[in-house]
Amino acid sequence: MTTVHSVGRALARERERFLSSGIPPLQVRDEISSSWRRCSSWSVPPENIEPPYRPDVNPESRLLRAAGPVLDTVNERLGELGISFIVTDAEARILDRRVRERQLLRALDALNVTPGFVFAEDAVGTNGLGTAIELGRTTRIDGHEHYVEQLVQFTCVGVPIIDPVSRRPLGVLDVTCAADHDNTLVTLIAEQTARSIENRLFEQHSPQERALLEQFMSASRRSHAGIVVLSERVLMTNPQAARLLDGADQPLVWDHAARAMAGGTAAVENELPLAGGRTARARTTPVRDGGEIIGALVEIRPTAEPAPPRPARSAPPEGPPGLAGTDRALLGAYRAGRAALGERVVVVCGEAGVGKLAMAQALHREHGAAVVHDAAAIEVDGAAGWLDRLRDIVGGEPGDLVVRRLDLLSPDVVRTVSAILGTGISRGWRCSATFTCGSSWEDTALPDLDAEQLRLPPLRNRLRDIPVLVSAFAAPRRVAPEVVQLLMRLSWPGNVRELRSVVQRMLAAAPGGGNPGLAEVPPEVRRAAPRRTLTRFERAEVHAILDALAETAGNKKDAAALLGISRSTLYRKLQAAGIDLENTVF
Repeated sequence: MTTVHSVGRALARERERFLSSGIPPLQVRDEISSSWRRCSSWSVPPENIEPPYRPDVNPESRLLRAAGPVLDTVNERLGELGISFIVTDAEARILDRRVRERQLLRALDALNVTPGFVFAEDAVGTNGLGTAIELGRTTRIDGHEHYVEQLVQFTCVGVPIIDPVSRRPLGVLDVTCAADHDNTLVTLIAEQTARSIENRLFEQHSPQERALLEQFMSASRRSHAGIVVLSERVLMTNPQAARLLDGADQPLVWDHAARAMAGGTAAVENELPLAGGRTARARTTPVRDGGEIIGALVEIRPTAEPAPPRPARSAPPEGPPGLAGTDRALLGAYRAGRAALGERVVVVCGEAGVGKLAMAQALHREHGAAVVHDAAAIEVDGAAGWLDRLRDIVGGEPGDLVVRRLDLLSPDVVRTVSAILGTGISRGWRCSATFTCGSSWEDTALPDLDAEQLRLPPLRNRLRDIPVLVSAFAAPRRVAPEVVQLLMRLSWPGNVRELRSVVQRMLAAAPGGGNPGLAEVPPEVRRAAPRRTLTRFERAEVHAILDALAETAGNKKDAAALLGISRSTLYRKLQAAGIDLENTVF
């Protein structure tokens, strides 16, 4: 029988192996393995945590007004069990905490697990707060599943808190105790506590909003059609509707809803033209509360007959297999690499996150999978052992080889690598390598070898590829067009890797597995996406407006009143910054 201690020891060995070698762990849960790899790519220190501090916590926020009484009750009843209750916002900043057991209190205080500190995954590694936000679902982290050593003493369960009406993620409820793999009670407590907070959030909504939610839930239970319930402030869709609609279809649905609400009691049934030449049947019925029309219920079903085929388009330029994009510099690099592969070593250079390894693998793909020899392993194997392994590879049956991360090697080791790869080319190997460099770097990665050096463009220089990249990362789901337009206004210092991470976060945040819209765009991404460069004062203004809109569930009038400005001034400042939130549901 497997014991708790043996499980902990096995996890500790897997964690140490991953941290020392970078080799993907085999005996941990998939979500933990993915989290560790994200933390490694973000260069999170594995020894000590240093969470950022943002003390401007608003004690009167909707979330804290709902969570406070719940935390008081559960802490009074269960705090003596040696557990803590923590509430964060949607960016993993701790807003409130309840702890009764003194030893646990001291341990949490020592690590700054207190209000104002941010426990996002990219700041403190795998943990019940930040990782739950990344995954968008209940997340349990036991002992050595934590990325940072200082946190392995805990078991943490994080449960996302979702606004019951807007379905927008508001934060996380976390329950933490001493590390204990067998303690299943903490997961149950965390989920029940989060649901209690969501119930109080529901009670904060107006009677009209609660009535709309009840109509949505009732219609979703009794019908297999796509269901949309909407008003001036609320938009709810079930998964069937999310699959049928994309951002371009929303104005048409609004038009049907407006006609139904203006028409009084009768339902409106029409054909609804959708994007891409598709059509659907829509039945739109006013939703009433006490005789007053407060919104509309739209039932959408695809038509039986397929839409006529669209005229064929000319084929796009041939691109690297497995990679998305038609940028000229990207395609030029691919063609040059294909022509040189086998004759010379091909070195793929570029900034971190531009897709150097993916490009190298694309160059080799028609010949089969390439052997990847990662220079990061030199920290474990030592220079001599790592070079011996490279010699062994090249001494075998000729095939395809990628030497990854040449930039981690010393000049002496690079010279030896050049000699080994030169021998490999003469024996019939197809060899490539990757090298991370800045935009101003103009040197040669393998100075002792006649290599073909390719420079991949940063994402900021190929913004027109963002729509196809987003489509590839989100498939088979679709990202709303207005979201893609917003993403194209960013500079993407982390390049394609950063874009993929943002798309994955939006997919995780989309309610019911639906298609992400503006509501699922991370707040820090919305704030960084103006149409022009803003001054520091303008950025502070935009930040304050967006926070006020979130606080008032997207109500522009209430947000303006909260800020002490007119609604027209609020609109003017957002428009001046190039930010359009008309389709956002808060």
